[in-house]
Amino acid sequence: MFESIDTVVFDLGGVLIDLYRDRCVEAFRRIGFPQAEQMLGLYHPADIFIRLESGQITTAEVCEYIRRKSGKPIPDEAIREAYLAFIGPIPVAKLRAIRALREAGKRTFALSNTNEMVMPHIRERLFTADGLRMEDYFEKAYLSYEMKLLKPDPAIFRAMTADAGMEPERTLFIDDGPRNVEAARELGFQVYKPEPEEDFTPMLRELIG
Repeated sequence: MFESIDTVVFDLGGVLIDLYRDRCVEAFRRIGFPQAEQMLGLYHPADIFIRLESGQITTAEVCEYIRRKSGKPIPDEAIREAYLAFIGPIPVAKLRAIRALREAGKRTFALSNTNEMVMPHIRERLFTADGLRMEDYFEKAYLSYEMKLLKPDPAIFRAMTADAGMEPERTLFIDDGPRNVEAARELGFQVYKPEPEEDFTPMLRELIG
């Protein structure tokens, strides 16, 4: 399989970035929003967060929604910090494996359902371990809130392949969402679904050969 792969597309949360849902729920509970327990799911978040990830609403609108639902004057920054508790680190081994792929001539991209509330933190903090930037790891990052599309909608995959000029049959798509992986497979991508916090860097080394 790996001999034909010239492109690798990575999901961010749950694949590269470790996620901590329980920590996030507890952070929201501490600021007076226990309803987060029912609203935050790894694969099926509440509609308000789906709309944020699809670029239909802004961070400010989400904050206002949380204030109304909680009945408390929770500041925007407290809401943002609680939400960021969801986001863990990226293991340095994964970052170095992506760099090794690029140095070996493979094309690397990100395709993520994410939002404007967390992306500044991800860009500015999580890719800097070796003094580099997110742009040093990916040819381009395709982000749901910018594209106004969400995985597993086939349209987001088609938009990415058209823009990047990638061939699905020569592309490995790595995602932890079962529906996302199945959608990519149906479109002709080669796929891999890692387990939570799995170190899949040995597989990436196999791609280099």
